[in-house]
Amino acid sequence: MLSVFLCKAAKKGLSLIGRGSSLPGAITLKLSPNVLTKVTLPEKTIAVTGSNGKTSTTELVRRLAEGAGFSVVSNSEGSNQIEGITTALLSAADGSGRVKADVAVLESDERFCQYTFSQITPGAIIVGNLYRDQMTRNGHSEFVRKELKKGLPAGSRLIMNADEPVSASLAEGRDNVIWFGVEQWAFRESDDIEHAYDDGAFCPKCHGRMNYRYRVQSHLGAYKCTKCGYERPTPHHAVTGIDGDHFIVDGNYRVKPEAVNVMYAYNIAAAFCAGVEILGLTPEKTAELLNDIQLQNEKLKRIKDYKVGDKDITFMLCKHENSIAYNATFSSVTNEDHGDVSVVVIVDQLSRKYVADDMSWLWDLDFAYFRRPNVKKVIFAGGFADDLASRALFCGVDNDKIITDSNLEDMMQDIKDSTEGKVFVTTCFTDAPKFDALCRKENA
Repeated sequence: MLSVFLCKAAKKGLSLIGRGSSLPGAITLKLSPNVLTKVTLPEKTIAVTGSNGKTSTTELVRRLAEGAGFSVVSNSEGSNQIEGITTALLSAADGSGRVKADVAVLESDERFCQYTFSQITPGAIIVGNLYRDQMTRNGHSEFVRKELKKGLPAGSRLIMNADEPVSASLAEGRDNVIWFGVEQWAFRESDDIEHAYDDGAFCPKCHGRMNYRYRVQSHLGAYKCTKCGYERPTPHHAVTGIDGDHFIVDGNYRVKPEAVNVMYAYNIAAAFCAGVEILGLTPEKTAELLNDIQLQNEKLKRIKDYKVGDKDITFMLCKHENSIAYNATFSSVTNEDHGDVSVVVIVDQLSRKYVADDMSWLWDLDFAYFRRPNVKKVIFAGGFADDLASRALFCGVDNDKIITDSNLEDMMQDIKDSTEGKVFVTTCFTDAPKFDALCRKENA
């Protein structure tokens, strides 16, 4: 296929200027819009989609497959729309369009997988969740659900989050679904927080009132509709407990994750399903290969350590315009197991991808976590520091705890002078390089 050679040549040239992940595929699709219909995929092709955790889960499955001895092709550079997937697949294909790998692991945007999967049919698709995410682009998770439904081929086996009712409802009418989850004794949502919203209040199928026996986080948990009876399926594989810095999977298998938190528990559970049910590995081997994987791609490093003055800083990266990501981080860093803590939240740019000054998504964040007595100081920093502080005061955070710094240089000084206990800093992909640069300058 001429398209294969074109894509490979474009990638080789464009990679020299840092444009090799999606632009080669975009160029190829302009000349041959249906090129992916001519590609022969590996027998084991696993796609990953959903609002949160796509990139990390893709990396976990890729590393799992490689550790098991499979040759793997993946769009792990992060371009997850049809252009990036085209680049990844054609770059690994021979002249006839056959992808030369045992396994393909493909991250796919939840809104736009309908375009990619109209041309290819993955053997399995992991659907992690559907949350409020990037309101400018996605509006609401119910809208994204309608769009994602268009993109799930009938011939693909689904690996679904049993705990998340919005995405789980997409399995209706489909056979052979694999379910993953997190059991209640692994994580249990705290009762001391009043949440900003409840997307689990009503059934995504009939809009009846939903009851929960327990919640793991937000609208994830053991749900049942009081009207139509729609309820949480029993997971085939689940994180069933925590033992120190290890997850316990299926009651028997120990996996040390990069981070012990709710989101990573779901990522591990999904990858475990893929290893056992799709790659054909034993549970023992799957747990062994998932154990202590440190994500290599710099983009994937959600947790980093820094030094600012005499302060040791733990930095935690969040997905911008995504309340679940921030709330999970807030819950984690204010856990009383850390002892006394100070938290720095940076929002210097509201939308990382779109020209928008809509700050309404900040009101979806659960600042009530900062009311906990072990939280000694909260520094809100960046251009929207005052908006963050207003939101925190509205939900009862003590004003004496709060410092606002619109200037990030001032923030660095306050971190050195005013923080108490263990210090956590969190922000998004857009603002993270600003903090990194300031830390490098501090230690130059």
